[in-house]
Amino acid sequence: MKFGLMCQLQMPRPWSADAEQQAYRNFLDQAVAAEKAGFDYVWVTEQHFCAEIGHSACPDMLLAALSQRTSRIRLGFAVIILPCHNPFMVAERVGTLDVLSGGRAEFGCGRGAYPYIVEGLGFDPREGREKANESLDAVLRMFEGEFFPGYKGKHFDLAARHVLPRPVQRPHPPLWVAASSLDTWGHAGKLGVGAIGIAHTTPAETKPAIDAYRAAIRDPDRTGRLSSVDNEHAAAFAVGVCLDDDREGRTVGCNAARWYFGQNDAELNHVRFASGSALHQVAEKFSRRADDELVEDALAIGGNPDTVSRQVAKWRDAGLDQLLFMFQAGRTTHAQVMRSIQLVGEKVIPRFA
Repeated sequence: MKFGLMCQLQMPRPWSADAEQQAYRNFLDQAVAAEKAGFDYVWVTEQHFCAEIGHSACPDMLLAALSQRTSRIRLGFAVIILPCHNPFMVAERVGTLDVLSGGRAEFGCGRGAYPYIVEGLGFDPREGREKANESLDAVLRMFEGEFFPGYKGKHFDLAARHVLPRPVQRPHPPLWVAASSLDTWGHAGKLGVGAIGIAHTTPAETKPAIDAYRAAIRDPDRTGRLSSVDNEHAAAFAVGVCLDDDREGRTVGCNAARWYFGQNDAELNHVRFASGSALHQVAEKFSRRADDELVEDALAIGGNPDTVSRQVAKWRDAGLDQLLFMFQAGRTTHAQVMRSIQLVGEKVIPRFA
């Protein structure tokens, strides 16, 4: 079992004049502390226009800064929104991070969490899946050889060029996709890539999807493999904290999870949690459960190290091999995040070594 830190720089209002500067400084401190505590990965999402919800608009720059402050921890894009970027620039940014970090980049990609972002960047979300597939096909070809012979598809017409810098990891950094719904897991397995899910279903509800992922990626007769190198990893991120006092940890962790899943007054909730949407159903699920139910169901990480270890064990038994803690969420303080990282490093990670 491996452990990671997930962040999208949440910033609930009200804001002070230096709120964003402080949030960025805090995250860098948190990620450095995570490496010292024994975490294996740190992941940063790509968010645009999402006031309060996510201020991590340029994860490549944030991860590049972190590459100079760390030496061991893996640095992951979670995920690059492929339909909204030129494939050349995707390959260049992933390659640059891999060079700067000495071969520690993780290449997560997807088509965008919701239309608000994609539309804002000037693209049609209805073309998202098709454009993402084309883009990824082109990017992987760029990584395959010293000279890219060009690519022509429905959405991209790319000239033959040297694509630089070349990544340290060959043929490319490990490839991941977002598995935001349960039916995505099996598809990720067929592609031969790592899957990053969200703990908005219980371990028991998620287990069949993870089993389908394992079966698909280990099928010797499967077709549709994206790369010559498989990346068999089942990961998911969960929101919460780990604190010394169990009751305080449950309360703070569940408050953070509820905030993340829509129980707040952020102005974009009407976009993210529109009535009838999948996220709206998730928000209702969280609102119906008491704190102790959320903790028991491992939907929110909360409690002392013993309680959190029991939650981790449930996800391990469901088939995950990596749990990503989103400690920086909602109104959780920087001090609470730092203490959570320290406690997980001292008292949780060793139990799953």
